[in-house]
Amino acid sequence: MDTPQRITTIDYADHHCLHMCGAHGAAIISLHGAQLLSWVPAGQNEVFWLSPRALPEPAAIRGGVPVCWPWFASQGMPIGAMSHGPVRNRLWEVAATDHGDFADANQPLRITLTPTPALTPDDPLCRYAAGLQVSLSVELGDTLTQTLTTHNWGEQPFVLTEALHSYFAVTDARHVQISGLESRPYDCKLSGAQNASHAGIWQLDQACDRVYQQDPLSTEHGYTLIDPAGGRQVHITTQGSQSVVVWNPGAEAANKMADVPDAAWHHFVCIEVANAGADRIALAPGGQHTLTQTIAVTHA
Repeated sequence: MDTPQRITTIDYADHHCLHMCGAHGAAIISLHGAQLLSWVPAGQNEVFWLSPRALPEPAAIRGGVPVCWPWFASQGMPIGAMSHGPVRNRLWEVAATDHGDFADANQPLRITLTPTPALTPDDPLCRYAAGLQVSLSVELGDTLTQTLTTHNWGEQPFVLTEALHSYFAVTDARHVQISGLESRPYDCKLSGAQNASHAGIWQLDQACDRVYQQDPLSTEHGYTLIDPAGGRQVHITTQGSQSVVVWNPGAEAANKMADVPDAAWHHFVCIEVANAGADRIALAPGGQHTLTQTIAVTHA
């Protein structure tokens, strides 16, 4: 019997969530931060790492795919602006759902969410991002697609940076590789290196915090996370992004993080589809920008 297509509400990891379930697998999205917490494609294991020590709301959730918007880290923002923007620890609400075609199990499921509106002038959305509107769509089919769309309805231009901060679950981060970064310039936050590059496929050397820049003449980019011990590859295709952030805290930094168990750092690698570093979006009044990642999983 075919798996029925459905979108339901559930409690998961102490968060109120939406559960997408169909023939292609299942995904779970927290309304806190619109954060994708889980994706299990049919016939595969969990794709994302979620910390068993994730802090309770209203703190941001460690793991899954946090939404960093409308700035990445504190790039371009004054002191006092929270790291990675105000929406990752904000309640979002459902704007639209598409349960697919019940007669065709191959049709994808879709959810679109928007953050709850700002109610006071002190709200960070009013203070730092007046006039901006954002939505996040998640489509579950034979691949998983996230689409982050920003409109500037204000009277002033806005310099937008952002990321889909994916924590990919791996068997051991010290033995995985990432293709698609070869010969691309990167800035390293840890070493201070700028415009560095490497010829071979990326491998973890202790901690890593790099922003890679892509060829601006190409509108679509691809990366593959290769996990030999896990027997799979995760393929990431991006649009609306000329940068990607690769991050893992390493043992020393992880030991200082309350929401990362000491030995857990080698069970994930973050590949963050982004507009960050030199890749900034000058969003004029009336302008729109869309950042998209599509993820597929194959057996290695």
